[in-house]
Amino acid sequence: MKIHIWEAYNPKKISVDVKKEIRDKIKNKISLDIYSFAKKIDITPARLYDYFIYQTTPIPLSVLISLSKLLKISLIQIEQNILMYKQMFVPNKNSIKNPKLPIEITPYFTSIVSNLFFDGSVPINGKGTYYSQKNELIMNDFVGKIKEVFGNVQYSVVRDHRGVLKCRVPRIVGEICKYVYDIKSFGTFDSRISKKIYNLSKEHKIAFILTAILDEGSISYDGQIFFGVNNKLLCEDIKELFSQVEVKTTNVNQKSNSNHYYIYIKSPTKLLRLIEMSNKKYPLISLRYKEEKLKYYFEIKKHPGLRNKQGGDERKRRILISLKNGKRNVNQLSKELLIFPRSIRRHLSVLLKSGEIDKEKLHNEHYFSLTSPH
Repeated sequence: MKIHIWEAYNPKKISVDVKKEIRDKIKNKISLDIYSFAKKIDITPARLYDYFIYQTTPIPLSVLISLSKLLKISLIQIEQNILMYKQMFVPNKNSIKNPKLPIEITPYFTSIVSNLFFDGSVPINGKGTYYSQKNELIMNDFVGKIKEVFGNVQYSVVRDHRGVLKCRVPRIVGEICKYVYDIKSFGTFDSRISKKIYNLSKEHKIAFILTAILDEGSISYDGQIFFGVNNKLLCEDIKELFSQVEVKTTNVNQKSNSNHYYIYIKSPTKLLRLIEMSNKKYPLISLRYKEEKLKYYFEIKKHPGLRNKQGGDERKRRILISLKNGKRNVNQLSKELLIFPRSIRRHLSVLLKSGEIDKEKLHNEHYFSLTSPH
């Protein structure tokens, strides 16, 4: 599906720059009777002089639409000659240059919408559209999707005092996302999945839920897939989307003593198939390191080990051999030895009690090391 620029957002809130040929074409048609044309479209003659005689300022899209009707100039022709568009009354640096028009509403567009729901913002104070992400590869995917959908978007990416990357794109990107899918808010506590999103194709719904897991989910080497937000109704909306693509989940639960609501995905095999199916056609919709964890879960399942004392002793031996090469955390050991984290933790607990290993906390992780050579 493709949407023309005048269908993507309120034309009265968009200003554009068009090729000189279009400005000159309109100039030649109105120059002898500017006052009459100004009166017909209810603006001052000085504005028409600025737009088409002096050609010094961006043109409100609503003005172009009105003139196209009066002068019998095709709106499609005008759209094909747009060089830039932006939110009205913002600097040109907050614009989309060499835009892709009409806008194609692909799963990449839907994925961007999901990004804005869960780690993004379109502030009500009129500032730009934002997306926050710790992982640089995931941030690069977001920027890639923006360019793929909208064109040469002016953007900036900076790292804040917490080390989190923050991408700022023109506000109109967020406004178009809201307008096209009839979204009332991207706010943390009041956002809801709109009917338009529920009515999308399965391909779009998959893009939305995979991006939701990317931003507000977690995947462990044990195969646990978790999604949680501080918005019960939104969590229930996501559960419904999972159901619509035939991925089973738990009921929505509330974390004790908090306003955090969550679900667990009970169909890891089905989810991995959806991920792989989506990646083939839309490589920028990737779970990156979370996807790798899910793949390791299935790899570990191929190596269940012996469920007896002999098997436990063999696993402890392999852990000690690994620790000879330096400190390791639970996930590193799990990935290296192809043993589920829960089993690693159990064996580490035994080794700690026997005094064979030590534990220390570095940043937010616990690392284990040998207490003496083995």
